[in-house]
This record gives sequence, C-alpha cells and structure tokens, in this order.
Amino acid sequence: MFRKLTAVVLTGLTVGTVVSCLVQIFLKSVDFLSIIFKRDFESLLVISKSQNYDIINIIVYFILIPTVIGLIVGFIRTFNKDKRWHGPPDVILSVHQEKNELNIKSGFLTSLASVLSISSGSSVGQYGPLVHFGATIGAELKKLFHQLPDYKILVGSGVASAISAGFGAPLAGLIFAREVILRHQSLLSFSPILLSSIIAYVITVKLFEYEPAFTIPDVTIQNPYTILFLIISGVLCGVFASIYSYFLSSRKLKFLDNIFSKSYLNPALAGLMCGLVAIKFPEVTGIGSETINNLINNNINLKSAVIFLLLKIILTTLCIRMGLVGGIFAPALFIGASLGVVISNIGINFIDQIDPIIIAVSSMAAVGSCIIGGPIANVLIIFELTSNYEAALSAGICIVIATIISSKFIGQSTFDQILNNKKINISIGRDFLYLKNIEVKQIVERNYVSFLGDETVDKALKTFCDAGCSEGYVVDKNNILLNKVSIVELLKSNKKLLINKIKFNKFIKINENKNILQAIEDCKEFVGESIPVVSNSGKMIGIFSENDLFKCYSDAQKIRRDVETTEED
Repeated sequence: MFRKLTAVVLTGLTVGTVVSCLVQIFLKSVDFLSIIFKRDFESLLVISKSQNYDIINIIVYFILIPTVIGLIVGFIRTFNKDKRWHGPPDVILSVHQEKNELNIKSGFLTSLASVLSISSGSSVGQYGPLVHFGATIGAELKKLFHQLPDYKILVGSGVASAISAGFGAPLAGLIFAREVILRHQSLLSFSPILLSSIIAYVITVKLFEYEPAFTIPDVTIQNPYTILFLIISGVLCGVFASIYSYFLSSRKLKFLDNIFSKSYLNPALAGLMCGLVAIKFPEVTGIGSETINNLINNNINLKSAVIFLLLKIILTTLCIRMGLVGGIFAPALFIGASLGVVISNIGINFIDQIDPIIIAVSSMAAVGSCIIGGPIANVLIIFELTSNYEAALSAGICIVIATIISSKFIGQSTFDQILNNKKINISIGRDFLYLKNIEVKQIVERNYVSFLGDETVDKALKTFCDAGCSEGYVVDKNNILLNKVSIVELLKSNKKLLINKIKFNKFIKINENKNILQAIEDCKEFVGESIPVVSNSGKMIGIFSENDLFKCYSDAQKIRRDVETTEED
C-alpha cells in the first residue's frame, strides 16, 4: 500500500508540475509571437495614411509572414517521425497498442510548429497540441522513472494535466483523459490522473495567475421554449459537427494534402490564404478566443455569425489538411458558438422568450463534444468555467442530441475517423486490437511434416509415426503447397500408391500476413490438427494449431482484464 501511495503522489507532483509549466511556456510563446507576427489590417491602413507608410507593411504582415511561417512549418515536418504531424489520435493509439509509444522528438517538433502556426494567424486550435505534448511528457517520464505507474496511466495523467492547465478545469481534465483517451474507467488510473490534474490546476492558477480564456455569463433555463431550442440546436450542431469532421478526415479531400509535389510548400499556401482572409475577416483566423467570447455574449449579429461559421469550417479544413499544425477543438468551439448565434437570432423572430446566450454556450459545447468524443468532459468544462449548474445542464441537453446525430456519421469522434482511415478501429477494444496487431507468421511453427509427392503411402505412414503427428503437406520442389494429407486418409489407401496421386482435398490455408483476428474468423469452422501458413507466392511457411489461436485470444482477454481491474501491489 505504501508503494502504491508513493507512486500516486510522485505521479501527481511530477506530471502535474512539469506539464502545467510547459503548457504555460507554450501559451506564453504563442502570445509573444502573435504580437510580433500579427497586425490589425485597419490599424495598419490608418497608420499608412497618417504617417506616409507604404503598402510594404501590409504585404509583410498579411502575405510575407504567414507564407514564410507556413514554409518553416512545412520544413520542420520533414524532420518529424513519418514526416507528418502528431496529435490526439496518436495519443489514443499509443494507449491501445504497445508498439505505438509516443516519441519525445515528435512531441517537441509538433509543439514548436503549432506555436508558429497559431501565432501567425492559422485557423487552428491550441488544445490538440497541448494534449499531445502533455501525453508525450507523461510517456517520457515513464521512460526516465520506471518506478512510476503504468505507461497508460502516465499518458492519461499528462493529458489531464494539459486540459486542466489549458482550461482551468481539473475535473474535466480527469474525465477527458479517461473518456476520450484511455476509454476505460478503472480504479487503478483514477487516483494518479486526478491528482496530476489538480496539481496542474493549482500551479496554473496560483503561480501563473491563470485567467479563463472564455467569459461566460450566468444563464438559466427560463422557460420550456429554451429547452425546445436547445433540442433544435442539438440537431443542427450534430449535423454541422459531422460536416466539419467530414472535411477534416475524408479521403475524398486527400488531394489537399499534396497540392504541391514538395510537401513543405502546402503549409506555405495555407498560411498565405489565412493572411489574405485576415485582411477582411481577422476574427476567423488564429484561435479566436476573443471572437468566441463575443459570440457567446451575444455581441455578434446574424450576418457576421453566418460568415464566421462558413469561413471557419473552410479555413480550418484548409489549414489542417494542407499541413499547418494545431488542434481542431478550439475551431469546433468557434463553429458551435457561431451556429448558436445563428439559431438564436433566427429563433427569436418566432419566440422572443429564448435566451441567445444559453443557446450559444450550449451549441459551442455540443459541437466541441462531437468532434473530440467527450460529452461528459464538455459538460464539466462548462460547469467549471461558469460554476453554473443550469449552464451545464443546458449544455448537456444540446450535447446529448448532437452526439446521437453525429455518432451516426462520424462515430465517437473525428480522432476515430482519422484512425479508421489508417484501418485502425479503436471501438473494437484493446483485446481485438491486440489480436489485429499480431501477424500469423509470428506464431508459425516451422517443424512440420512435408512430402515431395514421390513417397509411397507406406513410407508416409512411417514418417507420421516417427514425427508423432497425423497431418502432413505435399509441396513441389519450390516448396509451393499443393495438398494436405492425413493419416486417416492414408490408412484407407493402397500402401504402394504415391502421395501425389492422393485425391486433392479442399483445406484451409492462411496467408502469413493476415492477423490473428482474421485467422480466427477464417478458421471458425476448422476441424483438424494444424493449419498451413503460406506466403503471397503460395510457398509453405509453416503451421499453427487451434491451440495457438486460443492462446493468443486468452492473452488478449488478460490484457483487457488487467486494464480494467488490476491493482498494483
């Protein structure tokens, strides 16, 4: 018990402290570089006229800087693992498959590129990179200090700390880590993750004087009409979240990933587009926290909200697909808030008793929930930001409806869709993922009985007796599998008959590159001693038995039980 208590405290103190400090470095870096890289177009225009500035200032801040930063980001990506950006989908995968552990180099490069992308005005968020970096720090701490708890718990602790430090919401951090990343609710993970989240919150608030990114006023459900519009908002949020997710993850838009043959040029073009859009609509570039505040406080009119809604979806899609790096959650909050303003402004023409603020706040939470797959976490974020029970309940109504709609189109989250594109289905569970991760060739037994076909039945029977088995395989001189014979069949045959004259039998054979889950499905009606494994060219590789499949399945079930129920000594 003392050992467990020590591990929990060490995890909370170490992960919570390190991640909260690094999150603040990330956020302060974004703020500092934004001052350098970004300018307001109208202000520059006024300065140009009053002080005889030329057009060069506008070109520098709205064309040159976004393009150059995009080029730098694209160049950084060539040094990253797999030459791509890493994010929450990689975090989810790392705790579901052991061979996909997080890499500190990828975490650092992705975070650096994200800081540059956000500070130059790219339409991306900060929370995705923070989640990935927090998880990476947790994973790295596990490598450095083996006495800390399980790898998955360290990753979950890093994620919770990042959310807690970023939102000032420690309970939401706990739930986010377990609901979105780990996807289980074991008692083993509860204590270290919660403690890490609380430590991160305390350090962020007390040491760095944290101020919430969003200012949400007190709201109440004043009448039944509000509930009606929350339901309507939920339906529309589910639809728009699905559209947004489709644009981000659809293979049909993959051409955006490779517009130029030189991959580092794609982010440069995306940066240029953001710069040009910022001339007329600066509100939709960058994280957009100020605009979200204006939206949820009902300070934006209907026309502007519609423009913001459409532009944000398009611009974020272009940024993410073309290689600028950042999160998709903050843009989802922006989209949801814009949609809420549109709904409330239209609805108020029919029923003037609805509260536009509660609709905007709830819609913001609903779209965000659909995108990340964290309904409970989003309800808690609203509650912790507002300390308003009714605001959380209102968001809950909208989130429930939206989640039902979006789940029909995108599954649990956009992260799942991205993994599905790589043929990784997280929803099947850790046990099945384990089985999918093992190829048949990894369990092959290469000691088997084979015949070239010129042996007599009598000789083959003696071979079976010496080997102590009842099945063998007929191959040609190139080891191509031709037939399968059994001792029962040979006992019924003429003893002088050659093996290659035995009647061909229809039998199951498995390609060496198939995984165990596929093999179990293919062999579900198999009866016999062994199953042959062949290469793509048909060459005999070896055999495996039903017992080998049962052992793999048993190991998979043990992994599932350990994750959900095992306690440390």
